[in-house]
Amino acid sequence: MSELKEILCKYLPETSVEPIEKMILANNVQVNITRARRTKLGDFRPPQNGVSYHRISINHNLNKYDFLITLLHEFAHLYIWNLYKNKVEPHGKEWSQKYLDLLKQFSTPQNFPDEIRALFVQLEKHPQLGKTELSRALRKYDENQDYLLIEEIPFKANFNTFDGRSFQKIEKLKKRFKCICLNDKRNYLFHPLTRVVYSEHHSI
Repeated sequence: MSELKEILCKYLPETSVEPIEKMILANNVQVNITRARRTKLGDFRPPQNGVSYHRISINHNLNKYDFLITLLHEFAHLYIWNLYKNKVEPHGKEWSQKYLDLLKQFSTPQNFPDEIRALFVQLEKHPQLGKTELSRALRKYDENQDYLLIEEIPFKANFNTFDGRSFQKIEKLKKRFKCICLNDKRNYLFHPLTRVVYSEHHSI
C-alpha cells in the first residue's frame, strides 16, 4: 500500500480511497491534514506565487463522511480553476454543478449512509436548505459530540472556539451571527453552522 493510500484510509470511507488517490495523483495535488479551524472545514489554493501544484487542506477532526464531502467540495474548486481560473464566482453555478457531479459520482451505499445520500438530492433542488440539513446530518457521525453549532447557542451566551478564544453571541445579521471576542473585544461574523464549545454562561 502506498503512503498516500495509507493516510487516506485513516480519514475516508474504504471504498472511496482508491478513486480519491487517483484524483490526487492525476491533478498534482498536495493534500494537507490540518488542525480544526474556526471558519472553514477545508481550503483550496491553486498553483501561484512560485508553487507549481494545487493545494487542498482538510481539518483533521472531521468524520469520514464529512471528510469526503469536504474533499470533493475542494476538488470542485480545483476543476473549476483549471477551466476558468478566477473568471467565475468561487461558488457560482459552474462550481455548484461540478460539486454536485462529484457527489453523484461518489454517492454509493458503500461510501455514504442512505440518509446522507438522500440529502444530496435536496442539495441540488434547494442548495441553502440542503447544505444546512446535510451539515446537521453529518454531525451524528462525529466521534466527538462535545460541541454545538452557533445557530444552536442562545443570544448573549458565551462560547469558545477550538483555537481557545472566548466569544459572546450578540445578534443575527442576514446570514451570519455577530459575536464579540472576549479576548480582544473585536466583533466577528460566524456562519450559523460553525462548530463551537458552549460555556453555558450568560451575561447579566
